[in-house]
Order: sequence, then C-alpha cells, then structure tokens
Amino acid sequence: MGYENDRQYLFVVSEVVSETSSKQNIVIWEIRDVPNMTQTNAIILRFREEEAGNFEALFKKEVLPLWRQFKARGKIIAASLTPVQDGNRGRKGVRDYILHVEVPGMAEHSEFDSNASFLKFLPRAQAMQPEEPLVWLGNTLFQV
Repeated sequence: MGYENDRQYLFVVSEVVSETSSKQNIVIWEIRDVPNMTQTNAIILRFREEEAGNFEALFKKEVLPLWRQFKARGKIIAASLTPVQDGNRGRKGVRDYILHVEVPGMAEHSEFDSNASFLKFLPRAQAMQPEEPLVWLGNTLFQV
C-alpha cells in the first residue's frame, strides 16, 4: 500500500497475455483509492492500589463524557477502560487497566489529546501512577 496525505492507495499488478503470443506479458499498474484504515490505541495504565478508586471516579466524571461527545461526532469508533483481572505482569499494590481506543485516524487522536478538558484531567491521573503507562498505536490491520 502507498500513503500520501493520509490517503491510502492499493497498487494492483495485472498480467495480460496476448492472444497471439502467450510469451508476451504486459504489466498494468492500477491505482485504487481505498478507505483510510482506522487507528487502534492500546495503553496499559498502572495505578497505586489505594488510588484506583479515585482514578475510576475521576475518569468516569471527566473522560467518559468526552468519549461520548467524540463518539457522537464520529471521532471515536470504540473505546473502553478495563481493569485487569489476570495477566503475566501484575504487581502487588498496583492496579492495571487496559485502555483501548479506536479512532478514524491520527487527526482525531490528536484532537482528543489536545482537548482542554482532557489536558486538565491528565496531570491529576498521572500523579496517581507509580510509572509511565505502556502505549502503542497503529493502523488497524484486521477487524471483525
């Protein structure tokens, strides 16, 4: 796939065989515009166990309404915050959360991250975290 100005193109190679000579091949490059793929964000947040309830209440009050606003405007496709119940990286005294957000693209991601309400929330949530979150994002490859 090619990328240009946030648009994606699929390059298709077709082989044409001449009716008069099966050895004559012509390669045709066809460019088809394909819809932009979405962006998936996966974040593991870690909070001190004694702060987990405060974080959840703050998130529910300040971020959940933003998620709903962005979803209503088509700027979030799906979002969830999930307390981890089991896994291979848990630590005593720390509550982990899986934050998953799917957006149409980087523009919507950046718009959310620069929202004044989110920027007000962020330092208060970060103060409850014993370490930096693990953050990954990328264009969604497969989805059902």
